[in-house]
Amino acid sequence: MAGGPEFLVPLGRRDSLTFANQTVTLASLPGPTSNVTVLMTLFTEKGFDNFTELAALSGAHTFGLSHCSSFVNRLYPTQDATLNATFAKELEHTCPTNTTVNTTNLDIRTPNVFDKKYYINLQKGEGLLTSDQDLYNDSRTQQFVNGFALNQTSFFQQFALSMLKMVQLDVLTGTEGEIRKNCAVPNTNTSSYLYSIIDPPMGSSSSFSS
Repeated sequence: MAGGPEFLVPLGRRDSLTFANQTVTLASLPGPTSNVTVLMTLFTEKGFDNFTELAALSGAHTFGLSHCSSFVNRLYPTQDATLNATFAKELEHTCPTNTTVNTTNLDIRTPNVFDKKYYINLQKGEGLLTSDQDLYNDSRTQQFVNGFALNQTSFFQQFALSMLKMVQLDVLTGTEGEIRKNCAVPNTNTSSYLYSIIDPPMGSSSSFSS
């Protein structure tokens, strides 16, 4: 419905027997204030070894929302010099203080469409996060931003290739992990999870009651 590339995903990936640790998970994700050097360090640790992949996967920000807390550092106490002045005024309206809890679109041009406009935003100084805008500010990735802004097909092709590489990271196969009956719960806990939804304990409230 939102457009974007279509690609086949390899089958056979198994689920973990445990839930991911929140602290470890967040530590492995790039923060919104990261520059290209930090981003590339994290990507290299995950097996991505070139700036093309970094620029392409960042294009996923053509979709989605961000909280003020992720970019307010670019507004207060002083405005980021790489931020388009008109765009900055719009962001100040959304986030009037550095403690505002509002949200805004990652892509101001076509927030509900998966397309190349994310890269056009960067060319105009309208990347929302530092980690977005630095892709254009850094000469190592600027050429790919310009290329994807010019050629959407090229972006889609590289995004698909990079996503296929990502889904094959740390794959559990054979006797490792399991194929969950309910993707949100390990199989050993599935029955108790379903029981808590279908037949809650006596005296507890249910979201299905009138």
